[in-house]
Amino acid sequence: MDSTLLTILIAAVVALVVFAIWQIAAPIIDPSKRKLAQRLAGGSYSGEAVKTKESKSIVQDKSTGFEARLLKISVFKSLQKTLLQSYPDLALNRLVQIIAISAMGCCLLFFALSASMLVAVVALVIGLYLPIAVITNKRNRRQRQLAMQLPEALDFLGRILRAGHSFSTGLSMMGTELPAPLAFEFRRGYDQHSLGVSIEDALKEMATRIDSSDFAFFVTATLIQRQTGGDLSEVLGNISGMIRGRSRLQQQVKAKTAEGRFTGYILSAFPAVLFIVLYSMNPEYASVLITSTDGMILLGVSFGLQMLGLFTIRKITTVEV
Repeated sequence: MDSTLLTILIAAVVALVVFAIWQIAAPIIDPSKRKLAQRLAGGSYSGEAVKTKESKSIVQDKSTGFEARLLKISVFKSLQKTLLQSYPDLALNRLVQIIAISAMGCCLLFFALSASMLVAVVALVIGLYLPIAVITNKRNRRQRQLAMQLPEALDFLGRILRAGHSFSTGLSMMGTELPAPLAFEFRRGYDQHSLGVSIEDALKEMATRIDSSDFAFFVTATLIQRQTGGDLSEVLGNISGMIRGRSRLQQQVKAKTAEGRFTGYILSAFPAVLFIVLYSMNPEYASVLITSTDGMILLGVSFGLQMLGLFTIRKITTVEV
């Protein structure tokens, strides 16, 4: 029982490490994030490195004490951004407390079950990551909901502008009439504008919270229109049509690449299924992998390689639209 539990925990830690490395490296590898951020900040982008001043949030930083010290660390700043996009009302210091409780709880629980310090340490690492995995999953689901609601929201804003209302009134009505979670973002932007923040800065802050290329297009077009003039309702209609067209194309691409993704899932699950079958047929032969140290190390490494292969297949079958 002890060796089996340790094998499972080692495999989970390897998977978490691979996923964490990807989460850290993705913003560096993907230049589109930097390009959009520089456009919203008013800068330009080129293939060469461009030194720009770090943009600051327009919202007054109310962090004090322990939370302010945490925000001086880049990891916690990134964590706060993820938290803002998943649970906007949850404070960073509260999340740190939840992470600490989760880590200590997992550590004590698995130590009580296995009486092994190594198992307890591995469980501690998993407990540290569990709350982060929860907020990351919540952020991803929330971002997908925002992307689905955006075209209808832009059409709604275009109708408001054609009716003769101002842009700020449109933000207020969108915060009231639209479904959650998009209504919350527009309501928050209107509240910031009501407190004296300019429309441009409020929109930039919304683009930071939503972190969507489609929403960044809307913000960029709105900022340009407010400087140069023109019919904003027509621009919003064009952006809405573009987003719907991209969505249809994404669905078509997803259908075309479904076979490749399904093949990747089968290839990833096949070794685990084969091991279970072998263990049920000949436990003495298969148990070498879970009763010896070398076997457990091989299982952990093979699981990590399986996750790497699955990730590679997903990257091959994922087409950016």
